[in-house]
Amino acid sequence: MSKRPQSEASEMVNAAKAMEEELHEFEVLAEEVRTGQLRSQKQLEKMGKLLNQVADCDERMVANMRTLLSVLNVWRERQQALAAEVNSRALELQERTKVYQSLMERFAAMGQEAGSLSTLMQELASRTQQGEPVKAEDIISSLQMVNERMLEVAEKAGALATDAAAQDFIDVSRDAESLRQQILSARNRANLLQQKLHPANA
Repeated sequence: MSKRPQSEASEMVNAAKAMEEELHEFEVLAEEVRTGQLRSQKQLEKMGKLLNQVADCDERMVANMRTLLSVLNVWRERQQALAAEVNSRALELQERTKVYQSLMERFAAMGQEAGSLSTLMQELASRTQQGEPVKAEDIISSLQMVNERMLEVAEKAGALATDAAAQDFIDVSRDAESLRQQILSARNRANLLQQKLHPANA
């Protein structure tokens, strides 16, 4: 946000100071006019001069007031322009927050699904290592299902990474890409386990 120009600030201060001085002089002159005697030619002439001084002082106060109002109008216009920029930024914040929340909802859903698939794969791997009698074709079928679902989630994570980058949410894009890599790594392990079971099924 730009600072107020020093010239305008100085003009405002000078006008206000001059206004205060003129007002003080006006009060002094007005008091002299109010209490002045009108009993001689000299007093009448003095009163005439005082009235002229009051009129001149009043004109100077009006000029200073115009200067003050001019500067205030400039500041008011600047304040309104800045307020419009702030309001626009607030609306942008709302829109960006909505986009971010939408991206994070997608990321959370993928993370949950990836976690479920990882748990399922670990259970399948554990069943093959416990020495219990299991049908290899059942394990292979389950691994195939896990494999396919992992591929789907990995593709969703890749799409999310692309969408987040397009929206300039680089951190979300990076996290989504990291999740995609983790899912693909887990999928590779599922493939290896599936390949090991094929000979046993032969």
